[in-house]
This record gives sequence, structure tokens and C-alpha cells, in this order.
Amino acid sequence: MRNFYSFLFGTWFLLIVSSVSGKLYGQSGDGLAALDSLFAKKQYERAATLLDSVLRKAIAVDDAALIGRSHAGIGNLLLLQGKLDAALENYLISIKHLHADQYAGELSRIYSNMGALYSGLKQFQRSKDYFLKALELNPTENANRLKTLANLAGVYMETNERAEALQTFYAAIQLARQLKNASVEAILYTNLSNYYIGEAQWAETVKYAKQSISLRKGLGQPPSAITYNNLGYALVQLGSLKEGIQYYHVALQQASIAEKKQIYYNLHQAYRALGEEEEAWRAIARYDAVKDSLATSNYEQKVAELEAKYQSAEKERHIEQLAMQNALQEKQLTQQTYLIVAISLIALLIAGIIYLRWKQHRVSDRLSKAEWRHRFLLVQLNPHFIFNAMQSVQHFIHKNERDKSLTYLHSFSRLIRLVLENSEEDAVSLDVEIESLTHYLHLQQLNRNPSFSYHVQVAEELEPDNIWIPTMLLQPFVENAVNHGVEQHGDGRIELLFENNAKGIDIFIKDNGRQVWSTSQAGRLHKSMSMDIVKGRIEQLNKMGRYEIVMNISQSSPVPGYEGTIVHLYIQFLK
Repeated sequence: MRNFYSFLFGTWFLLIVSSVSGKLYGQSGDGLAALDSLFAKKQYERAATLLDSVLRKAIAVDDAALIGRSHAGIGNLLLLQGKLDAALENYLISIKHLHADQYAGELSRIYSNMGALYSGLKQFQRSKDYFLKALELNPTENANRLKTLANLAGVYMETNERAEALQTFYAAIQLARQLKNASVEAILYTNLSNYYIGEAQWAETVKYAKQSISLRKGLGQPPSAITYNNLGYALVQLGSLKEGIQYYHVALQQASIAEKKQIYYNLHQAYRALGEEEEAWRAIARYDAVKDSLATSNYEQKVAELEAKYQSAEKERHIEQLAMQNALQEKQLTQQTYLIVAISLIALLIAGIIYLRWKQHRVSDRLSKAEWRHRFLLVQLNPHFIFNAMQSVQHFIHKNERDKSLTYLHSFSRLIRLVLENSEEDAVSLDVEIESLTHYLHLQQLNRNPSFSYHVQVAEELEPDNIWIPTMLLQPFVENAVNHGVEQHGDGRIELLFENNAKGIDIFIKDNGRQVWSTSQAGRLHKSMSMDIVKGRIEQLNKMGRYEIVMNISQSSPVPGYEGTIVHLYIQFLK
């Protein structure tokens, strides 16, 4: 079964924006004591007015500590509003006014917020650095330390530091129990179930998902779709298919539309493993409907995203400048250092010009690749193949072979959808490519008389979901094996073999046809996929620098009259 958990089971981050202990905003007479309540009620305009008033007074009396606390509050408000660059600017000003020997707790909370900010930007290394700073300044076993530990564990998951993530999860759970914070403990158990899914330790996944569910029930909280889906997925892997399916259905009751997409696919896989093809068909139909709905929504957002792209880039650049400026000020730069900075900025400007030229080249390259995709899409969806498919369905229905027609329609619809979904991509995961080819061979097998057999074998050491190959690279060879290798054979056989190689992967496509077709026999390939096009595409892919692809076509069998053909594709991954 394919591994789909990575799409859905992201780690939950806990944004820290309140004072918690009361020290940051609760100083007697500082005017900031009401901020926590305003944040909790989302009364951001009133909070902004209060902060502005207190900051003005602090500046008037030159109260450095109150200036620092006011800027920290403004940073928290801006962070809640998603204004990340402005939030960071205020945090950096606040740090200048608060000294670690007097305000360690306040600085710890600021560093935690900066860690959350960089997590939102997916700059996880920088996020980790700030969370570690926050922990160093806050050794006390309090709620702030708990949230920092929980967030740090999530960052370790993102940076794939598995041992550190597990150690931090357990430390956070121990502290949550000590503080009797069952809500955060429940979230940590869900994240631990994510961790153990990544380790394929299904019993541990079940254990921690159930602990999370138990805690949430005790708190009167609604079910967590992610937790129930984790539990269902692990149970299915353990062979408890019916129980796992029950938990999938519970997860659907609380799931968002994006989560429903993944759950329906998991349901489809579970029902197929259970042999309930009709339920599997219903699940994949719902999956497709949700996916189409999401695709429509995403398309509508693309225009807005393109318009915001420049502004987003400017924000990130501004944040980088602020961080660099802060680092420079902390080190009290000399005049020589300022000169180095100026030279660096000039270098960045030159790099920016080079980047724009590179982007222009990529646009031109994409137009060229779009033409290739169009030609390959026409190959896979040629009218003759679709006409034969429809005739086969009509034949099965006429003979009242309901199960066979349902199975045929399932393979046909999945193949068409996979072709359409991946035709716009540069690369596709090997497991998706194998699924497409399997559906194609199954359909051709049902259509042929005499029929043929086929076998797909993947080496155990390969991880198909982590291997990406050029889109639509293998299909023309498989199609040719069907049309010319086993046609009118009577005992035809096609084999697809995927083997590991030190620097890439070896792919073999074998048939036991009546004769060998070679690179000099261009007419042997389908008329819409001549050998010239295949060779031209491989040459183009080799020039792009991501792959080195070598193709060899030879005799697959010593049997006279049935020499057959073997296509060997060696794909080396360059980067």
C-alpha cells in the first residue's frame, strides 16, 4: 500500500503570544496589564491603541524597560495579524531595551515568538536557534517552557532530526503532565503518532493516538480528524482493516476539505485491501470530487497569489535585512565591516540581475517542455485506445458481467485521471508511474484476445514514493510491448522490473514477442510516438542536468521465433 501520511499529518505548532506568567504585561502601573485579555478576545484595535499610548509615555520619560515591553507587545499583535516583517522589527527593538540579567523571562517569550515567526516562514534552522535561546533563558518548569518545547519538537520533525524530536516530545509530555495541561498533552500525543507513522511503528502510533483521543474526550473537546486518521491508518497497516475503516469514518465527521481528500484516499486503499470493490469505488469517487473542488479553489487563488508574490518576496527580503542589521549592530561594526557590507549588497544586486535572467530562461524552457507534454498526452489518450475501452465496457454490460465492468471502469478512470493530473508535471513519483502502467496493462489485458500476462517487480531496497522520474517516460515502451511484442502471441508475457543502482535506478521492459525491435526500426513504435521523439526527449532531459538517461534495446530471449525485446533504461540522478 502506498504511503500517504506525509500529505496530511503535519506537526501542530503552538503560537506563543501571551505573557502567561503575568510578568511581561503585568508590571504595576505600566498600563499593559489588559493586553492579555484584549488578545484573548481578539480586540486588536483596542490593543493597538493601548500599546501606542503606553509607548508614547515610555519614550517621553525615557523608560527603556517599558519601551522594550511595549515593542514586544506590538510585535505580538503584529504576529497575530500575520504582519511578520513588522513583528520582527518590533521584537528586535524590544531585545535592545531588555537586558538578559533583568528580563530573562520576557526575552525568552520574545525568542519563542520569533521562533514561531520563522516556523511560519518555513525557515526551520533559524526557528530552531530562537527556540533553543528561549529555553536557555527560561529553565523554569512553566507553561512558556512547555509551549517552547512543543514547538521545538515540531521543528526537529521538519528538519528530520528524528532522535532530537523524540527526546523533545517526551520532555514536553513530562512537563505537560507536571503542569496538568491536558490540552497541550493531547496535541503532543497526536504529534507523537505522526512521528511513529514516519518510523512505520504502527503499535506505537495506535498507542499515542488513543491517548490523545482519551484526553480530548476527558476535556470535552471535539474529535481531531488528524488523530483519528492516524489511528485508522496504523490499524490498516496492522491488518485490522474493518476497525481502521471505522476510525476513518469518524475522522471524516470533523475533517476539513483538504483532510477529507486524504481520508477518502485512505478509505479507498483500505476497502480495496478488504476486497470490497464497490465501497472502494465510492471512496475514490468522493476523493476525486473533493480533489476537483480543491483544484478549483486553488485555481481561483492563483491569481491572487501571483499578485502577492512580489510583495511576499519584499517582506522576506525586509526580514532578512532586519535580521542582518540586528546582527551587525550587536557586533558593533567597524568602518571596514561597513565597506564589506556595501560590497556584499553590490554582489547581491548583481546576483539579483543574474537571477532575473535565469528566470527568463526558465520561462522559455517551460514553453518548450509544454509542447513535449502536449505530444505525450496525445499519445496516452489516443482515440483508438479510448474507443476500445468504451467498447469493452459496453461488451461487459451486455453480457451482464457487472463486477468485471466495475473493475474495468475503475482502472480506466484512474488511468485517465493520473494521466491528466501528471501531464503538467516535470516529474512523477515512481509509485504513481507504476500505478498508471499497471492500470494501462490491466485494461489492455482485458481487451486482448488472445490475452497476455504481465508482471511488475520492484526491488525491496527501493522506495518508490521517494524516487522521481520524468513524467510519461515509460508508457510508450510499455505500449509498444503490448502492440508489437505480444500481439497475436497466444502466450504473451510482459515484465516490468525496477532495480536499484548505486547512483540511480535500472528499469527493464521485457516482452516475448516474435521478433526484436531496435532503435533502427522507428516504425515499430506507435505512429504518434516515433523513436525520434523518444530519443529527442531523452536528449532534452539529459541536457537539463537533473538526470543522465541511457537507453538500450536488445533481444530478451534466445528462443527461436520468439526472441522478444528488452528495453533497458538506466536513470542516474544528478541532483
